[in-house]
Amino acid sequence: MAYSKGTLAGDFIDGVLSELNGAIAVGVVDMTESLAMDTYSVRKEFDPDVASANMIEVIKAQQETIKALRLNDSIKDIFVTLDSQVHFLTLSKTGKALFYVAADSNGANLSIMRSVIRKYAKGI
Repeated sequence: MAYSKGTLAGDFIDGVLSELNGAIAVGVVDMTESLAMDTYSVRKEFDPDVASANMIEVIKAQQETIKALRLNDSIKDIFVTLDSQVHFLTLSKTGKALFYVAADSNGANLSIMRSVIRKYAKGI
């Protein structure tokens, strides 16, 4: 599965793949359009477009929960931990882009994962 090199989303994917051990899939999603800007998976059986589309729904559900609870707050990060994988979601400062990374739970360090994602998400 190829991705667009030389674009902001492509540069994000390149950076995450080069620095994050155990990365399975990486995606950048336009939240206003609910469309993937660019995605990549190292595993054929893992469709990052399907994952990204569903992670948009996770973000929207959490935003609705924040609204229902009348919290004056916003989402910073969401971690989803599975038996074999860790999924990390974070929004851009404007909330218009979602950065999504799935990694093998055996090779993923959550602090490093967060740091690498934030490092490369700054440009978008």
